[in-house]
Amino acid sequence: MAGKRYYWLKLQVSFFQELIIKQLRTLPEGDSIVLLYLKLLLKAINTEGIIYYQNILPSLHEEIALDTGEKPALVKLTISALCQYHAAVFLDDQSLQLLYLEDMVGSESASAARVRNHRANQKLLKEKEQAALQCNATVTEGNTTEISSSTEIENSKKEEKKPKKEGEPEIEEIPSYFADTVLNSMFLSYLEYRKENGKEVKGKAIGYCIDKLESLSNSPVEQVAIIKQTIQNGWTDFFPVKEKKEKEKKSGSNVSSWLEREKIQSTGGVFGD
Repeated sequence: MAGKRYYWLKLQVSFFQELIIKQLRTLPEGDSIVLLYLKLLLKAINTEGIIYYQNILPSLHEEIALDTGEKPALVKLTISALCQYHAAVFLDDQSLQLLYLEDMVGSESASAARVRNHRANQKLLKEKEQAALQCNATVTEGNTTEISSSTEIENSKKEEKKPKKEGEPEIEEIPSYFADTVLNSMFLSYLEYRKENGKEVKGKAIGYCIDKLESLSNSPVEQVAIIKQTIQNGWTDFFPVKEKKEKEKKSGSNVSSWLEREKIQSTGGVFGD
């Protein structure tokens, strides 16, 4: 059993530039004649270029008109022109042979068509897979960049929220109560000392402590000594430095003794009533 074959019409790129086509188009209804010529070529592909007269109607052109849906007059004019320009010829049985069709037909067996279609499908599938891989690679790269950026942002947020270790406060976070850095550090130690002993100083109470300290001395050195004295003695309030008080007391005693001696000398050692 012969295998099935497929046929197709092959038109040259220069089809509409050929002299016969140009000449056909110069005729009345020339474009319609060329279109009908193409229909006849397609109709004759499977019959080796012959359009058989079936003796159903009085003439071949009437049968072609019925088959193609064209007007009989147009079909008659087309056949006449094709025969005149040696593109067609009538056979003895009044059938029409299209002379140029042999060079315009392509064919292949059904098996060859299946192989060709299979190869075409495989090629198309491969192209789709490659396109999908490229697309996925682009998306993956975009996701990697996005994930990387998100990770960096997340890490940045974690760094911002990360609690400071004890003993590592940032400089801008240290409260500043005094311009003198040594005095300020000592005062902060005093506040921490009060907090550790359950007598934390807050708000307005801090202002009171500062006022009390400044009322005792305007010297940063002496103020540091006052704070040290308070912490060392376990006090909560500020008091004058002990050494200073003793010196003032001793100095006052010396002044009194000197005044007493001066008084005795001026009276000759005799005190009146």
